[in-house]
Amino acid sequence: MDKSEGKDWFAKTLNNVTEETAKVYKISRLKLEINSFNKLYHEKMNKMGKRLLLLIENGEIDSSLFEPEYSGLIQVKEKIEEMEAEVEGIKGNLKFGFGKKKTDDNIVDVKPEVIKDNEPKENGEK
Repeated sequence: MDKSEGKDWFAKTLNNVTEETAKVYKISRLKLEINSFNKLYHEKMNKMGKRLLLLIENGEIDSSLFEPEYSGLIQVKEKIEEMEAEVEGIKGNLKFGFGKKKTDDNIVDVKPEVIKDNEPKENGEK
């Protein structure tokens, strides 16, 4: 291979790499945009679903139109409420306040022992 063939090969390879890099960049940019639109889509679907549930609960829309999904949703909601009640029951039995909010009653403040200045420390220093 002489110099001119080497230069041509290098130029073609560089051109191919540049084209492929541009394609990968475009794919990445499009995927980011798709993810943004997916997020927006799911947010809007969530809002619409909440409005639909409110209409069903208020009796403005017949729930039978959305069966079996509606019944399944109600079962999941009830299960969540049961589990949250169980968590609260367990929290009520905690001795040291772990897992309790600062506003919860009967929290025992657990602090490490305070070492006074004139008492020897564990390693024998004063």
